[in-house]
Amino acid sequence: MNKLLTYTAIFALTMAVLVPATSANPTPQSSNFPHVISLVEFPQGIRHARIMRYTLKIGVPQQSKAISQLIIEAPANIVLRENIEVSEQSGKKFAAKVSIQGKKATLEFAESITPGTIIIVEMNNVKKTAVTTGDKFYKISTILAGMNLELPIGIAQLRVI
Repeated sequence: MNKLLTYTAIFALTMAVLVPATSANPTPQSSNFPHVISLVEFPQGIRHARIMRYTLKIGVPQQSKAISQLIIEAPANIVLRENIEVSEQSGKKFAAKVSIQGKKATLEFAESITPGTIIIVEMNNVKKTAVTTGDKFYKISTILAGMNLELPIGIAQLRVI
């Protein structure tokens, strides 16, 4: 019975966060669940630039569970590199083991990120393999402390004109 209840809760949470947030704005359902706040590229809006830096902000609400891993899946023409730094708004850095497999970067934290934290992820030396125009979507997922299930927490959207 407990397993059924656990799977039902996980399914309900997953379905609640699958509603995409436009331009990385958090949805109302995410008030008790980690959510994407924003994604910014530098330099901004330059479709011909080859090497970029992306800054991703993730909110971990006070009512949420702690985060043990963060998973970032890049769009088709983006190559993520292991030069990723994670900190909180105050500037305190988090130790994270970064591994890249294809388009997916997994950040495994040495210590879980506690509720009430805003995580800032600096993805440096990101490479574009082709000229970029239009909307690009990054899928963001997490693994909460004490769980072994990857849960989607949002989609961060970039528009390059």
